[in-house]
Order: sequence, then C-alpha cells, then structure tokens
Amino acid sequence: MAVITIDIDTGGTFTDGFVVRDGIAHTIKTLTTPHDLAVCFRETIEGAAAAVELTVPDLLRETVSVRYATTVGTNTVVQRRGPRIGLLTDADSADLKQDAGVRLFVEPAMVAAIPAGEGDPGQRALPALRSLLQDGARGLVVACSDDAAEDEQALADTFAEHYPRHCLDAVPLLRAGEVAADPDVARRRSTALFNAYVHPDVADYLYRAEDYLRDNGYQRPLRIVHNDGGAARVARTIAGKTYNSGPMAGLLGARTVAEHYGFDDLVTLDMGGTSLDVGILSAGEVPMREHGMVEDVEISFPLPDLVPLGVGGGSIAWLDGSELKVGPHSAGAKPGPACFGFGGTEPTITDADVVLGVLRPESFMDGKMGVDRAAAERAFEPLAKVLGSTVQEAAERVLATAHGDTGARLAAELAERGVDPASVTALAFGGNGATHGAAIAEAAGIGELVVLPFAPVFSAYGASTVDIRHRHESIAGEVSEETLTARALRDMRGEGIQSQDVTLEVTAFRRDGVEWTAVEATYALPHVGLAQPDAGARGGASGTTSPVRWPGHGELPTAVLDRTALRTGDPVSGPALVESSATTCTVPPGWTVALDDNGALRLTAPTRSI
Repeated sequence: MAVITIDIDTGGTFTDGFVVRDGIAHTIKTLTTPHDLAVCFRETIEGAAAAVELTVPDLLRETVSVRYATTVGTNTVVQRRGPRIGLLTDADSADLKQDAGVRLFVEPAMVAAIPAGEGDPGQRALPALRSLLQDGARGLVVACSDDAAEDEQALADTFAEHYPRHCLDAVPLLRAGEVAADPDVARRRSTALFNAYVHPDVADYLYRAEDYLRDNGYQRPLRIVHNDGGAARVARTIAGKTYNSGPMAGLLGARTVAEHYGFDDLVTLDMGGTSLDVGILSAGEVPMREHGMVEDVEISFPLPDLVPLGVGGGSIAWLDGSELKVGPHSAGAKPGPACFGFGGTEPTITDADVVLGVLRPESFMDGKMGVDRAAAERAFEPLAKVLGSTVQEAAERVLATAHGDTGARLAAELAERGVDPASVTALAFGGNGATHGAAIAEAAGIGELVVLPFAPVFSAYGASTVDIRHRHESIAGEVSEETLTARALRDMRGEGIQSQDVTLEVTAFRRDGVEWTAVEATYALPHVGLAQPDAGARGGASGTTSPVRWPGHGELPTAVLDRTALRTGDPVSGPALVESSATTCTVPPGWTVALDDNGALRLTAPTRSI
C-alpha cells in the first residue's frame, strides 16, 4: 500500500496543500473561503485526491498523517468575532480600563472585582459572576494578582458547583494560571483572555475538519501545527497555540532548507495574497520572540519573530495626497484583485503584474483560474488619470514603489541586526514570493534568491517537517522535574502514544530574570525532506518570448520558460519568466537563473556568482 502524507496551510487568500505519495510530492492551491474555512479545507483534500488519482476515501485510508496550519484563531482576532468574555479579578487589579488585553478581548464593562473580605472567595464572587452571566458573558476568565492567586481555584470550584458543565447553560471558565505559568500578572491575564477569546471558533472549526476526515475514512487524529514548532491532535491543542501557526510552518521549512544547503544566514520572503512576512534565520535557528504579540498585546506564549512588511498580491495602490502608497490595505480573498473577477475594483499588485505582462492569463494556475487583463487595466485607469500617466506607466510605478519601499525596510531590518545584505541568501515563497522576490532582494542589496519547486505552498511543506510535541515548564523549584515529565507523558498518552516511543528532553534556561525548567516530549511523524513535485521529464529550456514592462527598464522582449523544461545547471539570463503550475518566477534584467539538483531555482544578481 502507498504511504501518503497530507499537509495543509490556510492563508488569507489561498489554502495550500502538500501531498506526498511514495516520495513524490504534489501541490494543491485553492482559494480560501473566509466565510467558512471548512469549504477550502475540503476542497484541498479533494484536490489532493485528484492529484494522486484516487477518490477521497481511498486517499484518506492510505494517509498516515494529516498536519494542518490554520488561520482561524488569527481571523477571530482580526475580525473581532470572539465571544463576549467576562473577567473576574481581585480588587487590587480591577481598574483595567486602559489594559491592552482588556480593550482587545473584553469590554471594560465586563470586568468585575471579587469583593474583599473574609471567608471563601468563591462565595464572595458569586454575585459578580451572576452579573457577568446576566450581561451576556459566553466565557469567563479568572485572573488574580500573585497575592490572590489561590482565589482563582476557589472561585473555579464554586462556579462548577453552581453552574455544572453538563447543563445547557454552562459557560466555560478559565483560570489564568492554567494557561501560562508566567510571573508577570498582566501578561498572564492577557494570555488567558486571548485564549478564551479564540477558543470557541478554533474548537468548532478544527473538530469539524477532523470529523470530515473521519467521515471519509481517515482513522488517525488530525494534527494541528502550533506556533511553538510542534503539533498535537485537536483535543490536545491550546487554541492560542494556533495563532501564527502558518508563518511558523514556513520558518520551520526554511530551517530545513538552511540545513540542506548549509546557509548560515537565510532571509525568508513569505509573500502571499495579503501580506509579506520576513524572517531572518541566523545559524539555522528559527527566530522567536520570547513573548509574542497579538496586535499590541504581549502574551506569555513565544511566537515566531517575523517582520510584517504589509505587501501582498492583493495590496491596494492609493494616493496619500500626491504620494503613491501600496498597502497595507488589501483586497484579500474577497473581493480580491480586479483581474480575478470576484468584485474587486481597486488597483492591486497582482493587477499591476497582469497589466505589465508578468502574469499571463493563459498560464496562471495552469489556465484553470480566469484572469481578466481588461479588468486589471480598468482598475488602474483612475490612478493613472490622477498621476497623468498611461495605465502601464501607473502599474510600473506601483511595482517600483512596492519593491523599493519593501527593500529599503528589509535592508534597515538587516542593518539593525548587524547583517550585511550582500552576504545572505533569500528564500522566496508564498504565491507571490517568486514573482517579486528578486526585485525586493535587489532593492535590499541581497544578490541571491532561492525558489523551491513547491514555493507557492511552502508553508504547507513546512508543516510536513513538524513532529508531535508537548512541553511543560515551570519556574525552577515550583514544580518538580518528575511532575513536568508526568504531565508531558500524560499528553502523549492522550495522543495515543506510549511512553516508550517518546523522546524526552529536559532543559534549564533563564527567562524574565528567573531560572526555569522545561520538559519536552517528542514523537516523530513522517518527514519527506526536500521532495520534488511530480514534474515529469526535463527537456531543454525552450520557450516563447513575450513583451514585459520591467520597472526601470521599460518594455523588453522576455523569455517565457516552463520550469519543467529547464535543464539542471544550465544558466538562463534575464529578463525571463519561469512559469509553473501555481506561480511565476521573475528573473529581472541582469539576473541569472539556474535549476539545481533539488529542482530549486537559484537566482543571482550581477554582483553575485552562481
């Protein structure tokens, strides 16, 4: 029987799939359906079945692992659609109207104080609890200062007695101390509020996704990629750990690339339809923030250290007075760029690509997705009129602005870290990374760019590098190493994994000026390495020529090459377009591209040698 793994990443515009059957990788790209992510999840599984020429039930019966990086928690925060939360805290912490976590996740009016006094704090808090519930709280968080931390458990016990969980009117109550053992009171509270806010959407959606798989023959748990680099089944996933799991998957994939090629420093350019996220890997290490940020709220969980540069294929061009700006406003998946025909009317980067000839309607997504050049040109007409230019000149100026501004910001970030742009390699991925990566790299002073054959779905590939992992940590001396180990093994049993199959690692580290102990349990899932898609036989680099307008160079005859027709090791000079099923890699004038033994495109600027 064939061995199949499926890895999925849902982004803002597209949902990507990376399916491997007996060592051969296939890629799937479907439009994200923000109104119901279950639709694009299902369509990705259906696309995976079609790619390997199986029915969905036959595909899933042969599948040994499904890993999923999802944006559902991120979307909940961005769209402000979490439940109405009530916060109970001690009197010393009750005045929280200016607290960032309260303003983002809880209405100030839904903050209640546990009255001071003698006796059981749970009984004293009952009137405040009832008031929050009567005001419509659909979730409760109890977060007290260190001096009153024991009150959290007492209140939870009283709540369970008066509002048992088996009743239909039961409302979940979360103690801040359950989510994060953080000595910082404000951060511990914000982390609990954040988790309570995203939990209902995350749980509802992920269980529906898992039910769909099970109904169609998949007999194993769906594994969810976490923002700390591990994965767990739905039932063992903390909702807040799904936040930014897609970008984290991309960085994990980049780490594999850095190890394979021996890159010391690697800059990732993850450019999709909505945004461009930059990661800077040093010595092959994934960059992490000790405490992540959810919008302007600091939380206890570590999150990938990404620089959001706010430019994606759907970024809208606009005028700020007389100054041309590109982004951060985006057309998103709906209505999307005007050229996609879903109702978008404003000029975007993708529309500029179409107007200038970079994206060709006959080859975009193998011709399976309509691209309307006339609609793209209409979207640019108002901007061109104000600029006093032709539509083509306006589109060229938009790309020049996007590339120049983004490159300058990237160069500044590298300088701040003491990194010489000329010494690093960039890895471009996402649906638009290959299309704009070389121009951004050149503007930043980076002279080498790598584009993997599965770059358009690279974060889904990154998910394929993830193992099941459970980590428990404590301030040194507060919880014993044996207890932390027992908790980690308990979680693994919940995954259906026995202790003899688990790898345990104990580490001591310093954080927030305090010594910590951590126990991490790991179970290896199947990995595929840098597998190539089933691209077919490779021939010569024959192709056609098409006129393309290049920012700063004007219109030039440009070689148009099928990536599968490139011969390994033979360099091709730009300007050129290298087309594949889900993206177009641009080779600007003066740059050179060659295919390496891994099927990756290696682009070099005039100042760098291959």
